[in-house]
Amino acid sequence: MRKTFSVIMLIIGTVIGSGFASGKEISVFFSRFGNVSYFFIAITFFLFWGIIYFFLSFGNDRLLKLTSSKIFSFLCIIISLIFTSSMFAGAVNIYGDSHFIKILISLILIIICCYVSRRGVPFLEKLNVFLIPSTLICMAIVLFSNVNHYECSIVGQNAFAGLFFTLLYSALNFSISGVVIAKSGSLLSKKQKVWASFLSSFTLSCFLMLTNFVILSNPECMEFDMPLISLSNGFSFVLIRFVVFSGCITTLFSLVFTTSETLKKFNFKQNLIYFVSILFPVFVSVLGFGHIISLLYPFASVLGVIFFLSMFLSSDLQHNSS
Repeated sequence: MRKTFSVIMLIIGTVIGSGFASGKEISVFFSRFGNVSYFFIAITFFLFWGIIYFFLSFGNDRLLKLTSSKIFSFLCIIISLIFTSSMFAGAVNIYGDSHFIKILISLILIIICCYVSRRGVPFLEKLNVFLIPSTLICMAIVLFSNVNHYECSIVGQNAFAGLFFTLLYSALNFSISGVVIAKSGSLLSKKQKVWASFLSSFTLSCFLMLTNFVILSNPECMEFDMPLISLSNGFSFVLIRFVVFSGCITTLFSLVFTTSETLKKFNFKQNLIYFVSILFPVFVSVLGFGHIISLLYPFASVLGVIFFLSMFLSSDLQHNSS
């Protein structure tokens, strides 16, 4: 049970990044479609459940098969660097009220990322078991404190486009975090994998639903880079900043580990791995959190679809799920 719980927290930690925690991803991929977005989130739950179980059960074998391809590895690196850049931008800006604080936070994160690059999944599991439960509690408090009289004023767009965005969103969240999830499932039994995939998917979907409800209740917040922060004040404002920062760093560390593992297959020296997986995204993060999500995330989502097609189409596997 303890192992299953740590895997669930690790899965949630890889998904609940700055875009999820701030509400920006939800507004871009769901809320823009109005009331029909709830139906799309329900579909997302089943997609999450199936994808997470797939990675826990078969991910390691298929990743070993696919990462022998340099083209596939390069694809993984591009997706990971886009996400890593947005996590850096979100984490630095959330408490970066001055240039000195921004530089200080950046340096601290860079140092920890270097440590994560070497230690990997065991460190990530310990970190997420500590951070994620408190993050979810704080996020729930923030969301319930911003629940107003519901009156959706957004005219739903083309439903087929919404379904397409739903598929893109699933690809977006697991195209790279799937590497970490696959490694975490190696010590779980088949029953534990079912429960871990179900409970993590259910938890994430509940927060998607509630966040979507809050955004549709306050549609004016959609124009901001971080919708939930724009709605919060007082104690709620303190909590949501912690939520976004926690979401940023848990996802950031997972992404850095993923990129580092992929770069090792190219026989990169450790210093070059640090530069590509950590310092390069820091430079890209200067573009700003909102611009990265609005401009680069859709592109990363398309690459994520290619990633999944490659994963599902790979064959000749031998897997023991017991």
